[in-house]
Amino acid sequence: MRKKKTKRKLKFLVFLIIFCGIVSGIKFLFFPDENAKIRKTISLAISELEKKQINSFIRHFTIDYRDCFDNTYGTLYIFLRNNINMVRTININVSQVKIEIKKSDAVVKFFATAYIRTNDNEYYKEAGRFILKMRKEDFKWRIYRLDEMEYEFD
Repeated sequence: MRKKKTKRKLKFLVFLIIFCGIVSGIKFLFFPDENAKIRKTISLAISELEKKQINSFIRHFTIDYRDCFDNTYGTLYIFLRNNINMVRTININVSQVKIEIKKSDAVVKFFATAYIRTNDNEYYKEAGRFILKMRKEDFKWRIYRLDEMEYEFD
């Protein structure tokens, strides 16, 4: 009798573990973490820019993209296409990433540093704080606005 109760408890425990595994697997398959998707999109965009893959890079932007430098989707694409060959290497580091999601819109605040080496062996370093606005289109996060944050002093 005691063995039956122990065996029954063990079966229930195994069933519970399998059930929890299936439920968490379904959650990750059908409801993936949006923060992780946004981070992956940003990481992919940076990687493609560093590899100078402009066509892949520009796919992370919406057609109505605008930034604080008055670039649009078209002007950004043409600028990059016309000037990327002057650059030997690009390294971009992003840190202090904060993501706020509201339904299908997201605001990403971060600090970025870019190191650029030209074909003439000139080095440039730029750094700043940025606000990236994204929205979900066709189940993918795309960038529709990029602004440089104002400096704040305490």
